[in-house]
Amino acid sequence: MKILHLLSDWKWTGPSEPVLNLCKELGRRGHDVTLAYQKPPLPVEGSLEKKVLEAGVKGTTQFYLNHALKVFHPASIWKNLSDISHLTTYLRQTGFDILNVHQSHDHILGGVAARRLGAPPMVIRTDHRRDPLKPTLGNRYLISELTDGIMTFSERARREDSKNFKLAPERVGKVTPALDLQRFDAEKARKDMRSVFDIKPRDVVIGMVARFQAYRRTDVFLQAIKDMVREFPNLKLLLVGRSSQMERSVLQPAERLGIEPWVIRAGYRTDDYLDTLATMDIFVFLMAGSDGTARALREAMAMGKPAVVANRGMLPELVDDGVTGFVVEDHPEAYVQATLPLLRDADLRRKMGDAAREKAHREFRLDRQGEEVERFYKRMISLGKWRKRS
Repeated sequence: MKILHLLSDWKWTGPSEPVLNLCKELGRRGHDVTLAYQKPPLPVEGSLEKKVLEAGVKGTTQFYLNHALKVFHPASIWKNLSDISHLTTYLRQTGFDILNVHQSHDHILGGVAARRLGAPPMVIRTDHRRDPLKPTLGNRYLISELTDGIMTFSERARREDSKNFKLAPERVGKVTPALDLQRFDAEKARKDMRSVFDIKPRDVVIGMVARFQAYRRTDVFLQAIKDMVREFPNLKLLLVGRSSQMERSVLQPAERLGIEPWVIRAGYRTDDYLDTLATMDIFVFLMAGSDGTARALREAMAMGKPAVVANRGMLPELVDDGVTGFVVEDHPEAYVQATLPLLRDADLRRKMGDAAREKAHREFRLDRQGEEVERFYKRMISLGKWRKRS
């Protein structure tokens, strides 16, 4: 198959990594894959363009792919109209079988361009969001008029997208989120980050990885920490990540609760990220961020970490309650009751961590995801174009 992926972004954030990994895997499976993405506004280290070149994936930056349509800036309107025109010509000349769009902006551009063609490619929307697509007026138009199928990463989203947009179930496919699992070898020797963070040998480390914005509800778990340290004073909470809201979401609550000595701010880690992840004994995840597939949680599982997660979104589909960790309701008492047994029992941590690693290396494989996506593409081609019935 000849496949075009359209991603209106230039940053190495959110869905960028899973999209690039998928393109690479589909290419490995023998398909002709091109990734169209936004040109960085200036040379930067953490750009999607840099990663595309390193991965050897065929890419193009010939389109503007500007996120926002700014009605008071004529250049913004012109660039979007230019993209639709040039994308229409590009699709006509190249003969793609599949146009896979990933965000609302590239969905609009790609959907309109495809509709202008006599023999358009199948338009597939990948839903990367934390929650199922909302049936807003804009989304109803996008799905009913400019889409042939949707791929989601959770069973809940698959059911709700089919119901909300009146799509036949066979046109909404659930694919398994994937990781480059070669990076996550739990047996590999790692840098000693405990000395970096001044963590004592007897300390048990609870880890969180996130952009610590207010909506991530870190303050709720901090309340649980206050109760846990009364029984288990040798715990440490290791927070990996940063945010402009750190003061409000972490620092002020920790000070108010009097738990600052137990909280370690590791900041944003790059070269030693996996070493930092390996330092953790227990992983906690409360809510997915811009990458709705909870990549940090899946990475921790691949590293053999038992997890405590909130009963929210797709998290219960990733963590098997009582096997690879615990799934609990989102309040401090529930977090305390789930985490204390793991703090007390190293054998339980090891048992659940081994189960988490086995699940991750069984289910989060890129080859498995590539096969599922390939199968969905073929099904869409066999079903043919879809249009909303009157």
